[in-house]
Amino acid sequence: MSLHTDAPAGHANKALLDMPSPAAHKLEALRQLFPQAVETDAQGHIRINASLLQLALDPANPAGVQVEEDGFELRWVGKREAYHSAFVPVQKIVQPAPEQSTNWDSTGNLLIKGDNLDALRLLRHSYFGQVKLIYIDPPYNTQSDAFVYRDDFTAKQGEVLAHLGYSADNIEYIKNIHGARTHSGWLSFMYPRLLLAKDLMRDDGVIFISIDDNEQAQLKLLCDEVFGEENFISNLIWEKGRKNDAKFFSNGHEYMLVYAKAQSHLRAENTLWREEKPGARDIWEQYLTLRQRHGSNDTAIEADLQQWFASLPKAHPAKKWSRYKRVDGNGPWRDRDISWPGGGGPRYDVVHPDTLKPCAVPERGWIYASVEEMQRQIELGLVAFRADHTEPPFRKAHIRPLPQEMEGMPEDADSDDEADDELATQVRGSYFYKQSQVSVRHLRELLGKKVFNNPKDVDEVARLLSYASPGDSSAIALDFFAGSGTTGEAVMRLNAEDGGTRRFILVQIPQPIDPKKQKEAHSFVTQTLGKPEATIFEITAERLRRAGARLQADQAAKVQAAGSLLPNDTPALDTGFRVFELVDDPDALILQKPLADATQADVLALQTAIATPQPAHLPRVLYNLLLAEGLPLTTQIEMIKENVLYRLSDVLLVLHTLPLNELTDTVRRLQEKAEPVRAITVYAPWVNDDNFILGIHTVAETLGFSEDKLRLRG
Repeated sequence: MSLHTDAPAGHANKALLDMPSPAAHKLEALRQLFPQAVETDAQGHIRINASLLQLALDPANPAGVQVEEDGFELRWVGKREAYHSAFVPVQKIVQPAPEQSTNWDSTGNLLIKGDNLDALRLLRHSYFGQVKLIYIDPPYNTQSDAFVYRDDFTAKQGEVLAHLGYSADNIEYIKNIHGARTHSGWLSFMYPRLLLAKDLMRDDGVIFISIDDNEQAQLKLLCDEVFGEENFISNLIWEKGRKNDAKFFSNGHEYMLVYAKAQSHLRAENTLWREEKPGARDIWEQYLTLRQRHGSNDTAIEADLQQWFASLPKAHPAKKWSRYKRVDGNGPWRDRDISWPGGGGPRYDVVHPDTLKPCAVPERGWIYASVEEMQRQIELGLVAFRADHTEPPFRKAHIRPLPQEMEGMPEDADSDDEADDELATQVRGSYFYKQSQVSVRHLRELLGKKVFNNPKDVDEVARLLSYASPGDSSAIALDFFAGSGTTGEAVMRLNAEDGGTRRFILVQIPQPIDPKKQKEAHSFVTQTLGKPEATIFEITAERLRRAGARLQADQAAKVQAAGSLLPNDTPALDTGFRVFELVDDPDALILQKPLADATQADVLALQTAIATPQPAHLPRVLYNLLLAEGLPLTTQIEMIKENVLYRLSDVLLVLHTLPLNELTDTVRRLQEKAEPVRAITVYAPWVNDDNFILGIHTVAETLGFSEDKLRLRG
C-alpha cells in the first residue's frame, strides 16, 4: 500500500484546496468509455475525434457524422471564458472569525464574507449536491445598481482566452465588458455563479432568482441552458409598488424565475406548493391551546373555539373562518360535499364503518371514481361518516396547510361561494401584492434605522422555503447575494414556527457604504456598531444577530405564557452563525508566480513559511482542511492532543509527529466509539520527518485502513 497524496510529482507544495473540474471528470469518463475517440496532439491539447465517436456509438449508421451548423442557443462574446472561470483552481481560503460569530460551537449556519464566486468554488468541496433551496437577488444591471462584483480581468485570463481560440479583438472586448453594464458583461457575471449553484443543489433542489425587466429575458435563456428548459417551473410576478418616474407604463412588479435541478424528482415526490390561508395558523395555535386545556373533550373545544372566534376583531383574518365549528387532529374543518355536478352516482357502495351497510348516495354522485381512491381518502381522515348509513358520507375541508401525505387533492378542494372570493381579495392585498415598505419598516424597527433601501420581505422568503421543502425541516438554504440577510432570518423564523432544524448559508461581499449617499447606513455601522469600515456585510451580520435574539426572546415568552417547558424532543432553536472571511492564500499566490520570475529566495521563503508552524496558522489550517476533506464548515473539531491530533468528524488529522505507539493506541480508542475514525490525514508541511511518514503507513496498514483512507494534505 502506498501513501495517497493529492500532490502530483514535482508539486509537493500544492495549494491546500484543489478539486478536478466537472470538465476533467467528464473527460476522464470519456477516456474510459471511448479511448479511441480522445486524442492528444503534440502541444498537449485534447481533441475529440467525432468520426470515431460516431463509429463507436452507431457503427451501422450510413450517414456518418452529422454536424449541425445552425441551432437555437444563447451566445455572447466571452461565454467560453465565463464557463471556464467557474472551475479554475481556488484562489482563496477561509479564515475563521469566531469573534464575529454567534454560538460558534453549536450552530449549523454559515455567513461568508467575500466575493460569492470564490465562495461558491470553495463551498463546492463540502456541499456538492446538498442544498435544497437557493434564493438569490442578484444585481439587476441597471444604472442605479452599485455593481461591485467586477470580476476584474487579469493578464492570465487573457492567456486563457488566447488558448481557447479568441482573437485579439475579442479578448480586448471581453476585457472591456468585465464589470460593465452590458448584457454580455452581466451574462458573463451570472453564468459561472449559476453553474456552481447547480452543482451545490440536491437532485430535488429548487432555485428562486429575483430579477426585473432589464435582464429577465436574458436570465430566462441562461437558466434554460444551465438548468434545462424541462426544469423550468414558473416565472412569478413579485409586486413591488408603482414607480413614480415611469415614462410610459408605470410597472410596479418584478419577476422571480423558479427552476428545479431535476423536476422529475419533484414530480416523484408529488410536490404540491400551497399558500397557507390567512388566519389558519392563528386558529391552529388556539386549537392546540384548547386541546391542552380540555384534552379529548371535543365538545368543550368546539364551544371555546366559537367563543374565541366571537372575541376576534372584525378585521382579524381568522374571523371569517368561524363557520369551521369542528376540530380534529388536522385542525378546524367544515362539511364539504364530495360530489361533482352532473355525476351519475357511484358505481360502488361505500360501507358505513359502524352499521356495515351501504351509505346513502349524494344526488350528484361521487368525486372519487375508484374504490381504491375512496378508501385512501377515508384512511387519511378526509372522508368521514355521520351517525348511520342513512346519510351520505362527507369530505372535510381543513383550512390549515395539509401534511405531505394528504396532498394530491383536487385544486378546487377548498373553493366555495363568495367567501373564497373575499379571501382571494384579502390574500391579493396582504401577501402577493404587499408593498415593499412593509419590509423596510420591519428592518428599520429591527435595526433602529433605515439602513437598507430594498430588503426582501422575510415572510415571503419564508413561504418560498416552506413551499420548496415540504416535509423537510432540516434542509439547507443558500443565498449568495445575502444583502440585508433576509434569507437567514426567514430560515430561523420558520424553524421557530415548526421546530425545524433548517440551516442557512449566506454569502455577502464587503461592499463599501458611501458616507454621503447612504448616511444612515454609514452611521449605523461606524457609530452604532463601532466598526472601522462601513460595509454591507456588517449590516447582514447585525441583522442576523438581532433577529436571532428576538426569536429566542419570543420563544421564551411563549413557553412562559403556556406555563410549561418545551418537549424533550424539541430541537433547540439555532439562531447562531459561523463567520468565515475569504482571504488570499499566500502560499498559493507564491506558487503561481511564473517560474521564469521566481528566485531562489522566493523558493526558500515559501518553504520556510509553509514548514514553520505558528499559532495563528492553526485555525486557518484546520478549517481549510475541513473543505479539503469534503466536510461542512460547521463540523465540530475535537482536539485529541493539542497542536498534534484533531478529529474532524470521522477523520483523524495529524499535524505534528508523535510516537507511533501513541498514535496507534489513539486510533484504536477512537475506532471503538459509536462514530469511529475512518480515515487518517497528515498535514505534510508540518510533518517533515520522513521516518514518521513511513511509520504511519505501517500503522494505517496494521489498523486496516485502505489505501484511499490515508491521505497527505498540504
